[in-house]
Amino acid sequence: MRLGLSAQTYRWVAFPWMRVDRPEFRATSHHAPYDLTVEPPDGIDDLPDWLLERALAHDLTALSLDVGWLGDAARAREFGAWCADAGVQVLGAVSVNLAADPECWQRPAAAGAWARFDPARATSLRSGWDGDAEASIAAAAMSATAAAGAPLLSLVHGEPGRVDRFARRPSLAVQLARIERNVRSLLPLARDLGLTLAVQPHMDYRCAELVEVVERVDSPHLRLVFDTAAPLAANEDPLEAARRAAPFTAATHLRDMRVQALTEIASGAFFHAPIGEGHVPIQDILRIMQQGAPDPDGLTHCLETVTRPEHDVEAWLTASLATVRGFDVRE
Repeated sequence: MRLGLSAQTYRWVAFPWMRVDRPEFRATSHHAPYDLTVEPPDGIDDLPDWLLERALAHDLTALSLDVGWLGDAARAREFGAWCADAGVQVLGAVSVNLAADPECWQRPAAAGAWARFDPARATSLRSGWDGDAEASIAAAAMSATAAAGAPLLSLVHGEPGRVDRFARRPSLAVQLARIERNVRSLLPLARDLGLTLAVQPHMDYRCAELVEVVERVDSPHLRLVFDTAAPLAANEDPLEAARRAAPFTAATHLRDMRVQALTEIASGAFFHAPIGEGHVPIQDILRIMQQGAPDPDGLTHCLETVTRPEHDVEAWLTASLATVRGFDVRE
């Protein structure tokens, strides 16, 4: 298996708006960690380099991150070259409203297309990307991805406040039709840049729903990133979702969750867990991917080992990697 790192693993250590070592963290409702066994990055500009160091420290050969952090094209090319020299494949990601209506997705050219990533604007509720239209943000991210030498850009819809399958209006059918139309509009640029785009179910749509979009678009430049824990939040069986998604999967995010059917307030809840300690059948999912993906040996599995802030991310990631590396994914 080709194993990589998702930047989201280090959210509490590296993301400026979530860092547990910042004074602002004391104003949140979270508990501070007892100990951190990894030093956070020095600043915002150092984040990609710091993430590369963490990937190398764990002998990982891929790094998935929001390409906005790579800065301008020159910086993206430089970072991509460093990763290539280190034997690490960059995989891009961007948060974009895939279900946007036509006006929000692509305004008339006369309006002047622009998009930028502002780290100071990023929060736990906003990605940091801004632009005149959603298509402009996607195009800017595609250009940054190509500059970094990354073959894949994941289009992540899930952001609080955006319409998704749980909204009553517009209908789910209308949302999926918008996603199909919007993604189609990006394919000419993807072909020109030699990129593969991938929709990513992110606790907003079911895998089966986005697979239908990929099937209808029917392009080699559109695939899917499969998050192993995401189906739980959309009331979808992870194994059935994996079987449906496997033929179209370009990469996975390995994430485990513990499902607690009843809490002290008489409601169910999901809790992140180290891989192997939750209820997501990740080894079985990897077997399905090995059997059903179009290029199983080239498939990259990025660990997204998300802790609560009071836990040490290095301990969780180390334990999760030991578990995954011990899996037998053969039939």
